[in-house]
Amino acid sequence: MTLAVLSDIHSNHLALAACLAAAKRRGVSAYIFLGDYISDCAYPQKTLALLYDWAASHDCRFIRGNREEYMAAYADGKITGWQNGSATGSLLYTYENLSAKDLAWFRTLANVGRGDFPGHPPFLYCHGAPWQTTGTLPEGSPAAIEKLRALPEGCILCGHTHRMGVYLLAGPGPTPKTIARAGSVGYPLTTPGQAQMLLLHSTEDGAPRWYPEYVLVPYDVQAAVQELYTSGLMERAPVWSAMTAHALLTGENMAGLLPPYAQSLYEKDTGQKVPYPAIPEPYWQKAAGVFHCQK
Repeated sequence: MTLAVLSDIHSNHLALAACLAAAKRRGVSAYIFLGDYISDCAYPQKTLALLYDWAASHDCRFIRGNREEYMAAYADGKITGWQNGSATGSLLYTYENLSAKDLAWFRTLANVGRGDFPGHPPFLYCHGAPWQTTGTLPEGSPAAIEKLRALPEGCILCGHTHRMGVYLLAGPGPTPKTIARAGSVGYPLTTPGQAQMLLLHSTEDGAPRWYPEYVLVPYDVQAAVQELYTSGLMERAPVWSAMTAHALLTGENMAGLLPPYAQSLYEKDTGQKVPYPAIPEPYWQKAAGVFHCQK
């Protein structure tokens, strides 16, 4: 048996379509989706339509990511203040392109799932960590490590970091843990122009177990970048969308560099500390100039 594990699509329907086609060619039996289906790239409705259509004719298992949580929280008034501009314009654009059906679906998704396939060992899958969508594995506090060791499943699948990798967590507990990061379909880091997909194979001899295979799938990255412009997203969130384009084309993530620098510029000028969503647009533009990350 072969399973396809797909995480962090981030509205990149072109990369998703390429991965689904590649998985079908490989004879995949079922599909495990790890969340963050939307935001950052253009036309989220195209990604969701593709997921709905695929789930209607294939064995698909879905959980939620932090981006689905953001959208549901905004709809419920638990998050406020999104507006056009580099700070939150991309999130607002995504929200305005969702339907009531989409938001209702997000609310039905659990944040963790268990893969139970007859004759195969069960595995756990989550977006970031089993207890928090924005967590990361295998890193964590000693308490988090102990939580992992206490889980009965020997294999844990996760996403969120946009990077691929397999890690072994040894030590006391029911069984050693194999932690497999699925990478990112739509916003991959380190592999520009190639979507990242994890295939999970089962052994056919001896004691049954799962083993991972990482697959890089080429897709039309230039078309994905062009959609940032044709959709109007680049105008609504100029610097954030420029960072998205930069990541798609180079595999380099500016999100951990540029916003903190914009914060530091604002703090230097005003003496005030604010979270990056509250940074005025001129400071985003100044930081973008320094990092050569402009539309």
